[in-house]
Amino acid sequence: MKVISLKTNPRLYSGNSFLLLGEWNTIDDINAVIDTGSDDYIVREIEKLYTGVGKNPVDKIILTHNHFDHMGGTAALKKAFNAKVYANIFSGDLVDYTLNDGDTIKLAEHEFYVIYSPGHSTDSLCLYCEKEQVLFSGDTTLQIRDNNSAYTLDYLETMQKLAMLKIKTIYPGHGSPITINPEEMIKMTCKNVSESKIIL
Repeated sequence: MKVISLKTNPRLYSGNSFLLLGEWNTIDDINAVIDTGSDDYIVREIEKLYTGVGKNPVDKIILTHNHFDHMGGTAALKKAFNAKVYANIFSGDLVDYTLNDGDTIKLAEHEFYVIYSPGHSTDSLCLYCEKEQVLFSGDTTLQIRDNNSAYTLDYLETMQKLAMLKIKTIYPGHGSPITINPEEMIKMTCKNVSESKIIL
């Protein structure tokens, strides 16, 4: 699987946007975008890339949550490539399919597990590929350094799920990919959250 970090509009505050392609760009591979940034900037970025002979540049768009800096370019991307949009919550005619905890979805050449991760928003999702041991985390907070705050039970349960995964790389909603001890970071966060005040 190839993961391409797409350039987003430098004049706007924007979350990360990722294009996933199969390693060999075969006809069966599903070209997919995870999050679309704040506007239509990534449409032009994708048009510059080689995405496979005879293939639609983008087949699926997955939104990790419904905040403008992660989904602002969705309508333009959907129109440009006739892509289908997947998210946890239907938003008018923008979203074609809903994703729920435990669902699987094919992106590039692999199956991804959907992990519902409320906390940052009520519709937040993470996407995990067991084969590649990669996690796309959106804006889910993965690093908590102390146990002095309060957290919801939903958030604790999310961290407990993530702490069970084999992860080599995390692609977050903001910032650079995390490749140094991602599993240890999540396990420490899980420990700190479990020792904090839990709001039921």
